Amino acid sequence: MKSEPRIVAAIAMAFVAISWGAIPLIVREEVPVSHLVGARVTLGSAALLAYLAVRGRLVLPVRHKARIFSAGAVLAGHWALFFAAIKEADVAVALAVVFLGPMLASVLAPIVLGERAHGGAYIGLAVAFAGVLLVVRPGGGATLEGVALAAAAAVTMTAVFLIAKPAAEELGGLVVAAGELAVAALVLSPWTVRAAIESRAFIPEFLLLGIVLTGIGFMVFWNALKHLPVVGVGVLMYLEPAFAVIWASVFLSETPDAAGWVGVALVIAGGVVAALSVTSRPSRNRIAAGTG
Repeated sequence: MKSEPRIVAAIAMAFVAISWGAIPLIVREEVPVSHLVGARVTLGSAALLAYLAVRGRLVLPVRHKARIFSAGAVLAGHWALFFAAIKEADVAVALAVVFLGPMLASVLAPIVLGERAHGGAYIGLAVAFAGVLLVVRPGGGATLEGVALAAAAAVTMTAVFLIAKPAAEELGGLVVAAGELAVAALVLSPWTVRAAIESRAFIPEFLLLGIVLTGIGFMVFWNALKHLPVVGVGVLMYLEPAFAVIWASVFLSETPDAAGWVGVALVIAGGVVAALSVTSRPSRNRIAAGTG
């Protein structure tokens, strides 16, 4: 059935979002942001490049090089800004602002990529966004610097989505993920060197963040993204902040109040609505011409 790849992609995207919800727990460790981000992109790119080499696919793409280099550079900035926001402000404040990024991507996708989403996806997006406001509603801990960092992270998240999606559709998610991470690793290589020297005690956290959550997670993310419109991705990624609350409740004894749990339910419901909308009909997306 034509809808089967989209069903699998939606499930995979949801799993990645749920696992990424645990990242703030690692960021809150006593490790500098620069060390975390440098280790993340370096180990993640190493994992994907090694896999490509084993598969005999380690070649420089002929097309979309500009998109891959641009997305990689923006990705490095996004993670640095996102982690800095989590360090500077309350996690709820940072997430509430950063996750305006998928909403912005959904608004801009028809203009930038020529995509057309089904009505159900927009309904799911609205439901999920309302849930996020309940889950991560700021109750304190906001600072001007933290909010500014989170807002910049939201803008760069949007840019990564829109820049890289056409390349992922043509070249495949694995090639794009490896290329982006390799570029980001090159940009942040001085930070990685310092992490290896000054933060050796956190190598297990670096391996989890870099190889598992970034290397493998990115491969799954981009392979799924080429089967889904940006609107559907935007909704499913709202599972990340929702499950960040759940993981905090389980591992940090930070149990949300009744309104918080209602928000978690709304985010999950919105993701289901969007996934059903995306998978119920053939995709008719029009992709804007790439920049080569």
